[in-house]
Amino acid sequence: RPMYDGIINALQKLQPGELRLVDNSQQHAGHAGAKGLDGDETHFDLYITSDAFDGLSLVKRHKLVYMMLGEIMPKIHAMQIKALTLAEADAKK
Repeated sequence: RPMYDGIINALQKLQPGELRLVDNSQQHAGHAGAKGLDGDETHFDLYITSDAFDGLSLVKRHKLVYMMLGEIMPKIHAMQIKALTLAEADAKK
């Protein structure tokens, strides 16, 4: 699973407290929007907690994730992102 592993490795730079990545690509097999992309890994759900998100708006958190993924991001058709600070994640427990 090269795409999955690449995402996990790239996001380690954010020193996540928790990092969960689910590959939902099989649920979207044959989806018109995913045609033309390399491989079978096109749809992901990401849950990540990190102090790197402190003081950032939701949009800026997502942009930070996209920046960390770099050249991987254009190969992904869809990624649902839940990005929380460690304090926000602790408050939800």
